[in-house]
Amino acid sequence: MVTENREMVTTNEAAELLKVKPSTVHKYVKEGKLHPVYEDSWHIDTTKLFYEDEVLSLKSNLVKPGITTGEAAELLGIHPTTVSLYIQQGKLLAEKKKYRGRELYFISSDEINRMKNELTKSKKRLQKNFYDKDTGYAWFQSFIDKEGNNNNRIIVDELRQPYLQTHNGNRIPYREIEKQGYKPAFPIPNIEYKNKKGTAKFRFQKSEFIYRVIELFYNHVGPKNMNVIIQGNHEILVEIKPSLIKEVLSEESFEQLKGTLIEGSISKRLDGFYIDSGLEILSIGVPAKLKNRIKVEAKKQKVNIEDVVVSILTTYYNNHDNNTSE
Repeated sequence: MVTENREMVTTNEAAELLKVKPSTVHKYVKEGKLHPVYEDSWHIDTTKLFYEDEVLSLKSNLVKPGITTGEAAELLGIHPTTVSLYIQQGKLLAEKKKYRGRELYFISSDEINRMKNELTKSKKRLQKNFYDKDTGYAWFQSFIDKEGNNNNRIIVDELRQPYLQTHNGNRIPYREIEKQGYKPAFPIPNIEYKNKKGTAKFRFQKSEFIYRVIELFYNHVGPKNMNVIIQGNHEILVEIKPSLIKEVLSEESFEQLKGTLIEGSISKRLDGFYIDSGLEILSIGVPAKLKNRIKVEAKKQKVNIEDVVVSILTTYYNNHDNNTSE
């Protein structure tokens, strides 16, 4: 005897509500996702009957209520663990919803677009902030924990936000490093700014060897005489003022470092190796209006006038070479 006054729908009507084929409705019945009102009288009614509210409930469980964390990672170009971290920190708004029997985090498309813009702005804003004057910490610097392990290192995420990656894979928020008892393995010295013109440039692929090289530069050149820029997810561009690095590298390590040089020169010395910019002085006079335009551009890019001029000339001759070769 039926005691419930609930609306019922046929197999075809259930298929329309679910936006699937009738055969899929039969599949849901076999899988136990949907239960007919009458298990054994379909031949009398010529169709299976279902409670409409149960069909609608199944529909809400089948339709994905947003973007998953995995999909968000792909859309934003960041690691899934970073997405989870941002959700925990409140940087990325997400809501837990039930989907296919599981409680999952879902993110709206508007929130994904907001985070995309934030990622773009942050990359531009934090591109050169590799050194923190207040703490004396720098990207890729190594730290010692309370047990004496020194293979803990500052890493930078996709938002150019630094955190401490510990030797056992944990992430320590940047502002918690000191509180949790971690200390720099090699405090970075305050080396005065060098007046020599130009820089040598190295392009590195992220690796433990490269992290040690960058730390070597910190200790012998100082943050005032270098720049560290992350390009994409795996490349690091390092610019170094002409300097003598008083550290003897093995032949293999020296050749490996030399192979990453894209501008300038590097040569061995008895007590280490010398990095030179290879810069030649070119003195020219330009109209005042042109100079003012260059000054405005330099201020906008937060570089010096020479960098702007060199960039313009390099772009011009690269385009010229490309046009000539066509």
